[in-house]
Amino acid sequence: MSRPLDIQAGDSILVSRTDRLGDLILALPLVETLKMRYPECRLSVLASLYASPILENNPRIDRIVRVQNDQLAGNRRYRRELQQTIKRAGYKAAIVLYPERRICRLLYDAGTPNRIGTAGRFHSVFFNHHLYHSRKANKKHEVQYNLDFLKFFRGGQTVTRPVVYPLKKEITNAKRILRQVGINGDFVVLHPGSGGSADGWPLDSFFKLYAVLVKAGLDVVVSGSVREEQVYRKEPGGLDVDVKMIAGQTDLRTLMAILSLASVAVANSTGPLHLATAANSRVIGLYPRKKVMSPVRWGPIGDGHRVIQPSGPECDCLPEECRCMATIGVERVADEVIAICKGA
Repeated sequence: MSRPLDIQAGDSILVSRTDRLGDLILALPLVETLKMRYPECRLSVLASLYASPILENNPRIDRIVRVQNDQLAGNRRYRRELQQTIKRAGYKAAIVLYPERRICRLLYDAGTPNRIGTAGRFHSVFFNHHLYHSRKANKKHEVQYNLDFLKFFRGGQTVTRPVVYPLKKEITNAKRILRQVGINGDFVVLHPGSGGSADGWPLDSFFKLYAVLVKAGLDVVVSGSVREEQVYRKEPGGLDVDVKMIAGQTDLRTLMAILSLASVAVANSTGPLHLATAANSRVIGLYPRKKVMSPVRWGPIGDGHRVIQPSGPECDCLPEECRCMATIGVERVADEVIAICKGA
C-alpha cells in the first residue's frame, strides 16, 4: 500500500483484540501510537470482558467496547446487538489484531469502510485491507508484529512498550491488602499460575523459591486468582516459613496496582508477567525452550528484566508429558531475584 488511509479529524478508529490478557497488553503500543498520530480522532478498543479492565484510565483510549466471548460464540441476539453497537459508532477504520471469525464478520456486516487484518485465513475475506505477514516463525516480538499494522496509517512517533495506569485509590487499596499480610516496604511477587497459556514452572518450585527468598531476608507475597488460591493453599504444607498469600484477594485492577509497587515479579509466560512490565515492575520470566513460546516473541518488554529457560536443546516433549521446566533450579531463580533486589 503506497498511501495511508484517508483518516480525517473527527473520525473514529477501532482496534480489536478480544483474546487473552497478555495479548491485549502487548497491543497497547499500537493503540497508543494511533492516538498519538491521530489525536483529533476518537480511538476505541474492542476487548474481552475479562481483560478489558487493564484499558481503564488510559488517557489515549476514548472508549472501551467489552465483549463476552461466550455470548459471542453462542448467542445470536448478542451478536446482533454488538453489530449494532459497532455500526452506531461509525468507525472509519477497524484493525483486527486477533482475527476471530465472528468479529471479522460483524465488522463487515456493520459496514465499517476500512477493515484491516492479516491475509491467509478463510475469514480474511471480510477484510478489504490485508497485512501480509506470518507470526508463526516467531522472528520478532509480538509488539512489533502489532506495530506492522501502522503501514496503513500516517507516520509519526511510535510507542514501543505497553503502559497501564492504576488509579490513586487502587494504589491505596493495594497497600492496604499488603499491610494485612505484613508487607510495609519492598517486596517480591510470585505468580505461579499460567492459565494454561504456556508450559509452567512447577508449583512446588515456586514455594521452594518463596522459602529461599524469605530466608535471604526478602518480603514475598503469592498472587493468583480465587481458583488458584485454593490450589496454592494445599501446596506449601511442608515449608518451614509462613506464606503471605494475596491470591484470591485481587481483581485485575488491584493486581495491577500491587505489581506497580513490587520490586520484582516472578511469573511464567502469562498475562500477569506482561501486566507487571506494563506497571513498571521488573520481572523474571520463566519460559519453556519451545519456539512457539519463545521469549523472542513473548518476552518481557523493557529494561532490567530477566528471562530464564531450561538448559539444553529445544524441547520437543508433548505438553502433558513435558518435564523440562522442572529442570530450572530454585537457586538459579533465587539468585536472579536477589541480584535485582540488591540493585546488581
